[in-house]
Amino acid sequence: MRRTIFAVSLAAGIAATASAQAPSSRYALSIYSAQANNGDGLFETATEASADNVGGYAVVRDRRQFNFNPGNNAIEVREVARWLDPSALSARFVEPGDATIVSQRFDDQTLSFDALVQRQIGHPVEIAGNGANPVAAAISGTLLSNNGGLTVQLADGRVTTVTDYSRVTFPDLPKGMSATPALHLDVNAKQGGPRGIELVYPTQGLAWRAEYSGWIGAGSDCKLTLSGWALIANRSGASYRGAQVKLIAGSPNRVAQQSGPRPVMMAKAGAAAPVAAESGTVGDYHEYTIDTPLDLVDNGLQRVALFPDTPLACQRQYLFEATHFRANPGMAPITERSYGASGTQPVRSTLAFRIDRAMPAGRVRMLQAANDGAPEFVGEDQIGHTPKNEPLALQLGDAFDLRGERRQTDFAIDKNQRSLNETFALRVSNAGDASRIVLVREHLYRWTQWNITQSSAKYEKKNSDTVEFKLDVPANGEATVTYTVQYQWTESFK
Repeated sequence: MRRTIFAVSLAAGIAATASAQAPSSRYALSIYSAQANNGDGLFETATEASADNVGGYAVVRDRRQFNFNPGNNAIEVREVARWLDPSALSARFVEPGDATIVSQRFDDQTLSFDALVQRQIGHPVEIAGNGANPVAAAISGTLLSNNGGLTVQLADGRVTTVTDYSRVTFPDLPKGMSATPALHLDVNAKQGGPRGIELVYPTQGLAWRAEYSGWIGAGSDCKLTLSGWALIANRSGASYRGAQVKLIAGSPNRVAQQSGPRPVMMAKAGAAAPVAAESGTVGDYHEYTIDTPLDLVDNGLQRVALFPDTPLACQRQYLFEATHFRANPGMAPITERSYGASGTQPVRSTLAFRIDRAMPAGRVRMLQAANDGAPEFVGEDQIGHTPKNEPLALQLGDAFDLRGERRQTDFAIDKNQRSLNETFALRVSNAGDASRIVLVREHLYRWTQWNITQSSAKYEKKNSDTVEFKLDVPANGEATVTYTVQYQWTESFK
């Protein structure tokens, strides 16, 4: 069945809704980080969203001015967020007076073809065109049903069902239906005149995340210049112009959070980005106040500076981690000889640094100048909320000239003694023209009780099942470490 166009002719005389005159400080928004509220999809292009997958979280304060008549007033407030939580909405007069908000109702019924047809059953309808002939003569009558097609009773009493059409025209728009959501307020005022109303509500569809850009300097000493930006996504169904905005970094607990992506369109970048200065904490979370009002347009992205270029000391590190298996105390010892990773593996290139400021969750991109001075992308990583002076280690990618090999050279199990001995040789080769220090990380995953009985190099125990070796791998050469681990258990496992 083809459904391509539907048209609505609005009947004359529909009552106009109450208009709002926004004061200069109409909007104030507190927008929470995307990481804590399933909001990462708001920054990507996706399919149409529903209330079940929109993501993001913000608290909106919206102040408006209305003119009231003495007595009862029915106020319709539009330009509100499509995904607001009506159960948590608060509406109050900015200044106390002789007016009372008697009731409030949020209407977010979508103006769709199916919803419109359902509301027009029993009313006149005009159906035109079909797949073979889009300009075929129109059929007019009373709409009886939309089950399996549009069933219409014609003027002469006959009943016909149309399943192929290109345009459906209705005489008017049913009361209460709109392409945009609306808040309905019933207000009782003893005296007429203008009054300000403040709406406060939480909504999905708004989120922010940090975006960091780093330049790695030339030379043997690792030097990094890092800057931070906040990227704000608005997919709430409403625009907020001249809004005072605060960004909240942290993970407040919420009940029955929704998750998933939401459709987005990139907004055009402005000439100069506002600045979000860290303004302290709210509860257990960090707060960033933007110094100038923002125009947050629906289906748009807005970029705000978090901090300027900051020089930092750093460390280039290389990590060979052949396996990520971990010991599981809830299971029996793993005695299968072939269990675990062997063979050639890439060596990861990492960058470690500290910074004397909190780092909200986001993406970190690293650039480095090539020999001709051109900027080259060298990798990116995602970080979580990180307190100030906390060490950060970014995974940049696989080192081109480095390769690691993990090889099991011996394996023996003594079931009577409930013990197992295993020996590994870990080799790292370097095809580059400079030597490299490579961190070799091993997880002792067969059982929780273990002891390294032999090692060709010093190691550091990092936690209950992880050790690390440091290998100095010469240019155009290789380095190897061997170790033997003994596992023991006291219970009998089948």
